[in-house]
Amino acid sequence: MLIKINTKKIIHLMIAVSFVLLASCSTSFAYNNLPWLSSFWVDDYIDLNSSQAKQLKIIIKQTRNWHRQVELPKYKQDLIKLQKTFNSEFNISDLTQQVTVAKLHWSNLLIQVKAPLIELAKTLSTKQQQELVTNIQANLADELKQYQEQTAQQLSEERLKEQLNYYKDWLGKLTKQQTQLITLANEQHINTFVLWQRYKQNRLNALQHAFNYELRNVEQFDQQMGIIITEREYFISEELAAKNQANLMAHVNLLVSLNSTLSDKQRRHVNKHFAELIETVDDLIAD
Repeated sequence: MLIKINTKKIIHLMIAVSFVLLASCSTSFAYNNLPWLSSFWVDDYIDLNSSQAKQLKIIIKQTRNWHRQVELPKYKQDLIKLQKTFNSEFNISDLTQQVTVAKLHWSNLLIQVKAPLIELAKTLSTKQQQELVTNIQANLADELKQYQEQTAQQLSEERLKEQLNYYKDWLGKLTKQQTQLITLANEQHINTFVLWQRYKQNRLNALQHAFNYELRNVEQFDQQMGIIITEREYFISEELAAKNQANLMAHVNLLVSLNSTLSDKQRRHVNKHFAELIETVDDLIAD
């Protein structure tokens, strides 16, 4: 998934504020207990000492408080705007604009955590650095092994199942036409797993290189870590970027096509889903 500074799991923490988790019934608990929950995730990748663990919890608590005050109100406005877009004659341009806005939220979060995470990274011992790199490398190897155990057909079928469940969650019972549209879009989806693995490996290599810099040049270390945390595009190949864009456009086209097939009941189902998400954001802001 993303930056590899102190642990991949730190990013899982930050993703807890995304729309994915906002759909969860345990959102409020997870969001408000991020500092406490962090220790369970981080332990999978690196054994922090008590001072470092305290420092990490402070970072996450401060980031969560900032996010609650600054970003969540923006999330709410975006959800409201997206709902209005859904209830109008939206087009490809409208949806791609929403994707751009969502990416900006993620960028804001990474910029916010960059400096404190770099300071925490500076406290890692050589042993901890090696432990982190080794565990991330092992995780990449495990991901690759699981991927290689499946055929292309199995991977496609698994993705289709996930897609159908996703749209059933949003729309309710799907019609035959809607199922066909989703199935066709799934067949057109470009598998980018191997390219993403290369991307992750490139970032991990950069992290290992940055740790080597730390002993020689603090300024270079800060610069390199800053790139690793906030400049994802730096590590994405042209091929991956092109295929990501193609997949995005295919997804957007599917949404436009599905919109013209929705029944009144399905539209009510979607609007109810939006209302629940907006209510969840309101609850998180108020907690």
